Amino acid sequence: MTLPAAYSLRRRLLVSVLGASVAVWLASLGIVVGVAWHESSEMFDKALKESARLALVLGTELSGRGLLQPGAPTQRARDDDGDPLQLKIHYQLVAGDQVLRRAEEAPAQPFVRGFRKDGGHATVRVDGATWRVYVRRDPATGLQAQVGQPLDERLKLLEEMAEKLAWPALALALALAAFCWITIRRLLAPLERTAAAIAAKSPQDLSPVAGTAPQPRELQPIVDALNALLARLSDALAAERRFTADAAHELRTPLAALRMRVQLIERRQGASAPDLQALRADADRCTALVESLLALARLDPGHGALQRETVDLARLFDGLDRSAAQARGMAVQAVARAATLQAQPALLASALRNLLDNAVRYGRHGGQVAIGAEPLPGGGVRIAVRDDGPGVPPAQHPRLGERFFRVLGTGESGNGLGLSIVARIAALHGATLRFEDGLGGRGLAVVLDFPPA
Repeated sequence: MTLPAAYSLRRRLLVSVLGASVAVWLASLGIVVGVAWHESSEMFDKALKESARLALVLGTELSGRGLLQPGAPTQRARDDDGDPLQLKIHYQLVAGDQVLRRAEEAPAQPFVRGFRKDGGHATVRVDGATWRVYVRRDPATGLQAQVGQPLDERLKLLEEMAEKLAWPALALALALAAFCWITIRRLLAPLERTAAAIAAKSPQDLSPVAGTAPQPRELQPIVDALNALLARLSDALAAERRFTADAAHELRTPLAALRMRVQLIERRQGASAPDLQALRADADRCTALVESLLALARLDPGHGALQRETVDLARLFDGLDRSAAQARGMAVQAVARAATLQAQPALLASALRNLLDNAVRYGRHGGQVAIGAEPLPGGGVRIAVRDDGPGVPPAQHPRLGERFFRVLGTGESGNGLGLSIVARIAALHGATLRFEDGLGGRGLAVVLDFPPA
């Protein structure tokens, strides 16, 4: 089953808010443009109406004086500087669908033919151009004043207005985007701080997650649920530790008594029967298992911070028990090229004892075991225990630190907890544990890389 791809909540919020804002902004701009077009059209229509009234009055006076001649053009209206006016309004004086007088750029044919009303607006198309026209008729003489304005002129005004508003509108949109980004980032900051607080917790830290101040109400249920989960997990781990420690502690006494009874029976008989020897070996194995379980219980989370000291590695190596190796005819070499290590002495000694015991137990008779410590380039220390025994298949290396895992076919007794204890001690010290080939490409090498103090 393919899980859906992760997405950014901040990006979705930003896109949603900006999208809605831009949509509202465009709608508002459309409304503003529509209102501006309507109001400007009304203003222009009123100007056409007033111009038609003036043109009709002047045309009537000229007609009464006999000065109105058909086809006589007039000059365009100009401002005080002699430049043409920005707003072009063209007039015609029409009698009987014939243009008697017109502006210079007005069409030679009437804007409107057959107009019978005293006045009114019309939108017509003359000579391939669209005009907005107002017609005013003198009922007494039938003379018409037709005043028109190209619609392109009105559109040009809107285009000029849009050009002037384009950069301010773009700056406003950018300012809105920046405001939304900053606001969303600040609003999501408590979520990021809470995530950072959770990420900063170590696997041993099951204390409640401290809430950020101020804490959003929407985030508080998540923090409360997480703290409740941590509390349940802490209780479960504490119960497991108590059970393991109590069970192991309670088993130590009867196992010790069982071993003593076996020894007493052997002394009474004067010789060790095979069954008694097997029984004593089983008791010893159970005792070792109980000791390992107790060690793991003490190393589990919840036992306080690790107290480190300066450990003399050469002295630590010299103090290791080599009797088991000597009994199997194995040579143990220990070389400490690194002088000291900041660690918990008892735990470090326990880890080395377990590693040496594993190397001797699963190595070959008459073989070799090499224990070494050398400085790392970054200031840390590497401790390695290598043997030249049969080794472990590389495919099983990742499972060597699991509890109760044992490699089959070795013919040796064990409980599968030795490397688990080593892995736990390494984790408490922040060290990395890995497995490699041993001496001469044979056997197994257990390598511990301790970070700088």
